Amino acid sequence: MSTESFIGKPIPRVDGRLKVTGAALYAADHPAVRPAHAWLVKSRVGRGRIVALEVAEAERAPGVLGIWTHLKAPKLFLTGDSFEEGNIVGEKLVPLQNEQIVYHGQTIALVVAETLEQARHAAGLVRARCEERAPAASWEAGKAASYEPPQIDSEPARVVRTENGVSDVKSAFEACEVKLEATYHTPIGHHTTIEPHATVAEWQGDHLTVHNCSQWMTGQQRALAEVLGIPTENVRVICPFVGGAFGSKATIWMHTALAAMAAREVKRPVKISLTREQTFNSVGHRPATIQTLQIGASRDGRINALRHLVASTSSVAHEFIEPAAHTTSINFYDVPNVEVAQRLTPLNVGAPTWMRAPGEAPGMFALESAMDELALALKIDPLQLRLINYAENDLNRKGRPYSSKHLRECYERGAAGFGWDKRNPEPRSQREGEWLIGLGMASASYPGYRLPSTARVRILADGSVMVSSATHDLGTGTYTTMCQVVADELGVPFDKVRAELGDSLLPSAPITGGSMTSASVLPAVKKAAGKLREKLIELAVKTANSPLKGVDPDQVEIENGVFRPSPKPFNLANLIQLAGLAAVEATETSKPGKKAKKFSFYSYGAQFAEVKVHALTGEVRVSRFLSAIDCGRVLNAKTARSQVIGGVVWGIGMALSEESLLDPKTGRFTTADLGSYHIPVNADIPHIDVLFTDKPDTNFNSLGARGVGEIGITGVAAAIANAVFNATGVRLRDLPITPDRIVLPPKAREPLS
Repeated sequence: MSTESFIGKPIPRVDGRLKVTGAALYAADHPAVRPAHAWLVKSRVGRGRIVALEVAEAERAPGVLGIWTHLKAPKLFLTGDSFEEGNIVGEKLVPLQNEQIVYHGQTIALVVAETLEQARHAAGLVRARCEERAPAASWEAGKAASYEPPQIDSEPARVVRTENGVSDVKSAFEACEVKLEATYHTPIGHHTTIEPHATVAEWQGDHLTVHNCSQWMTGQQRALAEVLGIPTENVRVICPFVGGAFGSKATIWMHTALAAMAAREVKRPVKISLTREQTFNSVGHRPATIQTLQIGASRDGRINALRHLVASTSSVAHEFIEPAAHTTSINFYDVPNVEVAQRLTPLNVGAPTWMRAPGEAPGMFALESAMDELALALKIDPLQLRLINYAENDLNRKGRPYSSKHLRECYERGAAGFGWDKRNPEPRSQREGEWLIGLGMASASYPGYRLPSTARVRILADGSVMVSSATHDLGTGTYTTMCQVVADELGVPFDKVRAELGDSLLPSAPITGGSMTSASVLPAVKKAAGKLREKLIELAVKTANSPLKGVDPDQVEIENGVFRPSPKPFNLANLIQLAGLAAVEATETSKPGKKAKKFSFYSYGAQFAEVKVHALTGEVRVSRFLSAIDCGRVLNAKTARSQVIGGVVWGIGMALSEESLLDPKTGRFTTADLGSYHIPVNADIPHIDVLFTDKPDTNFNSLGARGVGEIGITGVAAAIANAVFNATGVRLRDLPITPDRIVLPPKAREPLS
């Protein structure tokens, strides 16, 4: 192994130059030969059925190669939608198969033409006559159809845990000395990736190659094969670069299936690129939630009862659950009596989907806001209240120990670095001119996920090394960390290693989501590199004319690509050439072991925010932020810090500006562009300090690393909301926190029962 370790160093992204120079090719950039262009025709009705579709004029338009509607489209099939089997689709509504319309923006026709402009023009000539019905496009309209799902990720929708003979959690809550009951609301949100979704589909005989925005090569491969009704091995999905995903590119969306269908029909490659507006109704969103928290405690701060009741929106086209209580309140604090429950309210909207920290992001907002309110009622410092109720073991899993937990250190280091001791708990007590100053904090949490993964490491005759896996780099730094692990484990210079990913032909890897890529793929990379090192040493001591011929393999090491000890200079390239080989490789699979059932795996953090609120206008500015994170071993200090900063930036947007608005009469998203869906920009973001405990979790995997992609957003919105209260004395339980809500606070919502 190399004497120089690359793990943990702030190594710049190896793919950075390709991206900043425009050399990186994204899905829509694929240079297909004579591609045709497709355009989606979308419903302008929120609910109803198509009575007539007039396409004759569109078919006569210049350049049109074909128009498909429910009257003439080939048969497409619904997949089994099994995450375990890896054949999930974003929406169970297969397009162009019948006349029913269940949401505004549903695809009702596909136009393919020689050029993009011709396809768009012809699509505008398609006329649909519909029989309309009133859509359910609000909480009130969908309430009558709400229901409790049978389970959530193998857990019941309602989970109750009691101790010491307590009969029910509600009674335990009522018996507490200090009680808090509050209802919080988070709106629908959208991913707004910088790269809108796109697909280029090509057929070679009965084999399909798709260049597609993706977070899951093999999952999209299997799902697309099922939708089209062809063998999985006949489908190849390619996606070397992703321009943002955040959950919206994890599954196959139906525009991809339509592109493949059309390419088969016109016998040419077909390219489809969604417009920004179309991404708001075609590729998922974060559901809205209404969350009621009931927390009961003794006067010394010990919480005895906690109820977290959640209602979230879903879709009549596809059930999706935002598990805001199950992944936060159920095991975060040391509370003996806990009840969490989930209900769904289906709306006439496109299918919701995973969005950065699904469940945890809205769930931690409600839980950590409620903890701040309880601290105020108890007259206890909010940080101290969290320490009083610190959980040493996972009570929801029968007291199972955490694999590695350093949340206390996050609290302590974060508070010291932020200056939490200077906070005045009295609201409206700090001021700079017309600006009110407030400090707030919140906890952060995200599960440690890991799935089986395979990687191949191959060394060529020139001594260069290629590491391969069918995973992705969403901007997280996977290209770079794969090279770091190989350089360390194999014992070669970092600049000798290249990574290839984003192709379903490569060794299989799980979904690039749930912050599991580093935790899943890199142990396989490490294992394959270690196996290759063994093979190379074995080859060196057995190859004729090798200076190491006959040496005990246990005495041989590889350092910076050179064998040591050796009577004369002898490197890896020398060995492969001497052996007459073109390459030597090793492929290995890594998967969770027996420890997976012995421990609970989580990452933790503490978020600290300072805000300035204008006393007259209610404008909120985040002026300082510090995030202290416990995510196990940090593999790359630069990319890990970047991931946390990205999560905090999104949390600022979640807290202060992001909100997707539905027209309750039509079911249309009225904020379907970047002019009205307000994401934060540079001027909205202060300096963000990031601290890591950087303590390996070797119970989790061989590298000791958990994921860091999503932990950064959790708790951020609550920290900001708590800071706004400290600044103004106005408790806002509805996101986003806009100036009008500070000046004219909304009435409290009815609690969920």
